[in-house]
Amino acid sequence: MEEASFLTRFASNVTLVHRREELRASKIMQDRARENSKVTWALNRTPLAVTVGDTGAVKGLTVRNNETGQEELIEADGVFVAIGHTPNTGFLGGQITTDANGYIVVNPGTTETNIPGVFACGDVQDTRYRQAISAAGTGCMAAMDAEKYLEGTMVHDWSESLDK
Repeated sequence: MEEASFLTRFASNVTLVHRREELRASKIMQDRARENSKVTWALNRTPLAVTVGDTGAVKGLTVRNNETGQEELIEADGVFVAIGHTPNTGFLGGQITTDANGYIVVNPGTTETNIPGVFACGDVQDTRYRQAISAAGTGCMAAMDAEKYLEGTMVHDWSESLDK
């Protein structure tokens, strides 16, 4: 909901596509989006493919109407994908310390996890900003931390590790 509302600052119309009829976003965010005249709704639709023209420019989004099973084309000049704020950390199997919401816990001001030599960056450890630019920044930080670790120049007191 937040992303759809934000995009209306730059687009004349934003069509919000969602595979179910109900939304998980907070009521206040849903209300904001519903009150925005630039937001249109395509609920109960499953995205299938971004449709492009001969020049490679986006022409729309092909979706399946989950009520009828029919495919539809939602015409659009661009597609922005936002799939929620649940970090994809389940594959870690509890080996890396995560918080109650599944975000990887890092040593404050670093990308260090509870396991020496394992670093986290991007949305899986960013509980606040969750933006591409901050993900890129923490990706650079993690690369630098990993390089220092591999060179043996990382100065860290592992006795204060996050696995306590």
